[in-house]
Amino acid sequence: MKTAPLKILITSQKGGVGKSTLSANLAAYFCHTRGKKTALIDFDHQATSGKWVKKAYPIGIHCNTADLPNYKGPGIVLLKAKEALRKGVENHQVVVADLTWTDVLSPEFLFEFDLVLVPTSLSIIELDSTLEFINRFSFIFKSRMRQPPKLVLVPSRVDDFETYESIFTRSFNTSFFLAPPVMYSESANNFFGSEFFVLTTNQEVRENFMTFARAIDELGESEMEDRQGPRRSEFNPKLSGTVLDQFRAMRNSEEPETLVEKNPESAVKQGVSKRLMSAIPTFLINKRD
Repeated sequence: MKTAPLKILITSQKGGVGKSTLSANLAAYFCHTRGKKTALIDFDHQATSGKWVKKAYPIGIHCNTADLPNYKGPGIVLLKAKEALRKGVENHQVVVADLTWTDVLSPEFLFEFDLVLVPTSLSIIELDSTLEFINRFSFIFKSRMRQPPKLVLVPSRVDDFETYESIFTRSFNTSFFLAPPVMYSESANNFFGSEFFVLTTNQEVRENFMTFARAIDELGESEMEDRQGPRRSEFNPKLSGTVLDQFRAMRNSEEPETLVEKNPESAVKQGVSKRLMSAIPTFLINKRD
């Protein structure tokens, strides 16, 4: 029996949060590091991740740009998006899709994926925007009528550990996985179209991204196992001691028992700090000194 491909959507409703960078380099991880047949679908008009893959040294990523005709209405847009995804899935083990979300696209499209990654910087404005975006589609991620994708919040371009800790004080109405942070690097722009993070000789950049990519890889494998078994009745991630489990943040307005205790300040200083410190990259911790 042919194994279904892992489908990952990297999306946000704002630009400048590292979405295209994550898309191109996550595709490179699965293709080069994991040796899997990987396709990248760039749905964005500017096609930044697609240009990155096409200009960099070829490593075997199948790249397809699919600019959605938003002016034609939601029905045509959804049809075109599904068609591009269906073509990307053919003969591939992993599909990474890069999409700046537009409300012309039906939320139904999210059901097409196994993982939905939402990158965000840790500024108050950006977190509020991410909060609104995730809560607006909480009905998708909590669906019991259809198999929902796993939602992953990705702190992107992090340059301060204290700011990273503060994300646990946010109030989300749906459960999600919190990925290891992706560091901010002043030299990141120099990588565009020249090399991928998983291939660079810059050890800090490579190790940080590998920590993130392995966590997504592990979560993807878990999701594929879940989908091959009985349909889940609710969001209930397994406790396995993995990196993503250590960073897991349960946020559900109907279930008050979350990773953050009733005293957020105490929880951050005690339980959360210990879990973060066990997995946070050394170079990021050093920035506190």
